Amino acid sequence: MNLRSYNKHPLIIGIRNLTNSKYLDVIGVMVVLIGAISLGYHKTKVDLNPYHIPYILPLGIISIINTCLSMLSTRMVTKKNNLGNLIGTFNTALSGAVDFLLGNFAAIITYPVSFIANYFCYRSWKISKHLREVDWVFYRNILLGFIVSFILNYIGFKKFDIFSTEPIDLLKFFVVAIPAGITFGATFNTARLYPDSWLMWQSYNLFKLIQNVLFKNYANVFKYIFYLFNAIIGYITWKSEDSKEFKLSNK
Repeated sequence: MNLRSYNKHPLIIGIRNLTNSKYLDVIGVMVVLIGAISLGYHKTKVDLNPYHIPYILPLGIISIINTCLSMLSTRMVTKKNNLGNLIGTFNTALSGAVDFLLGNFAAIITYPVSFIANYFCYRSWKISKHLREVDWVFYRNILLGFIVSFILNYIGFKKFDIFSTEPIDLLKFFVVAIPAGITFGATFNTARLYPDSWLMWQSYNLFKLIQNVLFKNYANVFKYIFYLFNAIIGYITWKSEDSKEFKLSNK
């Protein structure tokens, strides 16, 4: 269905109003806070064994803060508020630090790419405000995202010694590399204002939801449940714009 041709339909108008609602921002944050705290996740602490550091990381509290910032960033981007890209840029640094401390050694080289890509989104939105139909660049960005992710994660898993004969944990490698590849490609495409980038984010959300259920990171479980819903209405809203001209919002 060409959503743009149905842009005057009451249902589509209602979805656009919901997408741009400030109340949905509050609901998203409350879902994370209530869900995580009610399960006692805020009390979660971990010993930093991967680096033999005598410090207990308050993972629960940091993850909740990180998740709330991520929620705010995503909601602002959904509403076409470029400040969301800026918040997402700096929140990427926090996410990368946590992943690195928890043993994802590749984070030291993969998250800087996410940091730069998010800042690229911010800069691109300041220059171009034109929605784009899917073209060859869209698919090129997807391929590029996976290539970058697999190369960088391989280097990271090899601990920068790519000629080492020591085998890597392939399951853990793919669990880390696949969602990273999706998010790289999706971020590149979000920078170019493709409404279909929301479909990529949706596949990323599904992957991360399953991953966080397995790791019992409940703050992120609730976040990605909300993100599944947000990606749907974001896609419908961007696709049903009256004009291809991207109108930045201050909401």
